Amino acid sequence: MTKNEVSSISESWMSVEEPIGIWSESNFTVQGLLEHLKVTKDESDYLWHMTRIYVSDDDVAFWEENKVSPTLVIDSMRDVLRIFINGELIGSVSGHWVKVLQPVQFQQGYSDLMLLSQTVGLQDATKAYFKSGVQIDVVVNLQLLIWNYGAFLEKDGAGFRGQIKLTGFKNGDIDLSKASWIYQVGLKGEFQKIFTIEENEKAGWTNLKLDATPSTFTWYKAYFDSPDGSEPIAIDLGSMGKGQAWVNGHHIGRYWNLTAPKDGCPDSCDYRGAYGSNKCMTNCGKPTQTWYHVPRSWLQASNNILVIFEEIGGNPFEISVKLRVPRILCAQMSESYYPPLREWLHLDLIDGKVSISDMKPQIHLQCEDGQIISSIEFASYGTPHGSCQNFSNGNCHSPNSLSVVSE
Repeated sequence: MTKNEVSSISESWMSVEEPIGIWSESNFTVQGLLEHLKVTKDESDYLWHMTRIYVSDDDVAFWEENKVSPTLVIDSMRDVLRIFINGELIGSVSGHWVKVLQPVQFQQGYSDLMLLSQTVGLQDATKAYFKSGVQIDVVVNLQLLIWNYGAFLEKDGAGFRGQIKLTGFKNGDIDLSKASWIYQVGLKGEFQKIFTIEENEKAGWTNLKLDATPSTFTWYKAYFDSPDGSEPIAIDLGSMGKGQAWVNGHHIGRYWNLTAPKDGCPDSCDYRGAYGSNKCMTNCGKPTQTWYHVPRSWLQASNNILVIFEEIGGNPFEISVKLRVPRILCAQMSESYYPPLREWLHLDLIDGKVSISDMKPQIHLQCEDGQIISSIEFASYGTPHGSCQNFSNGNCHSPNSLSVVSE
């Protein structure tokens, strides 16, 4: 299989910034901390928490005299956390119920502390972030870059557990666990549906300069034409960071461009036995996923709209359209293999007239519509060695193999 780049999506992009913090009248105020999933109720991955902190002149003098800084301490957090002070991003954390220790800087007076908790659907985000190393080598519509498996995922909860406090103040720690918090579910662009064909023009887009500095919490959009042909289409988001993408209003997935660890890929692989997240890993040291499938049924001939929500910064000008074009087909079969599943429904087998041992294994190779098998490079009935594109004859080989297969 080869990967053919058709073109960059567009040289003309537009952008609009996502508001940081509380953005609508649908917010509400509660004394204390609420569990993330019970508040968002599957309406969004995102939940804003905002509280106001007062810093006195004595606090500032205390920090300067002792050369210390206050610290935000969260006992336990899952899955992703963004920390803002007065609208400025000061830190990010990801993990599965991990402790947060984030140094913070306050000015004298009142400051808004905003916490954006996010779910990414992971049962064990810590293992996934540091250990996952499997690149998806076919174009599929996966919504996550890293492992997502396990029963009763929602019972594990999300957001925060335990105490949230600020340390390092002159009069002692400030317990925020029982403070008054303003909650806001989701993103403004998300709820305005600016990723749809019908609503996207309402967002107030501005032209994006080619040399623009990558920015956080920004929406991007561009138009592109559908490539000719019938091959599967994918969008390459390798130049972006973390976010979500839509084509003509259809959600093609969440992306998070992580690089897999360099170690952990075995020289050989056996899928038999119990499944584990470290089993048969490949492509160590490479991005876990950059391609996202776009069904052709979602596309029109021209003026397709791609909308990206980017959280941590990326370059949309490097986003490109890819085609998945098959070039090489290969297969290997043994006489000891079972017949294909459809043969198990054969009436003679069901009636007991024949047994499974009487039925032969089969290989069927075929091209997609409009394509043909132009040549057969290798065939061996015997004991061939090697793997796809590297087969060679073994000690036992029928010299007529290639001519028989070519008929």
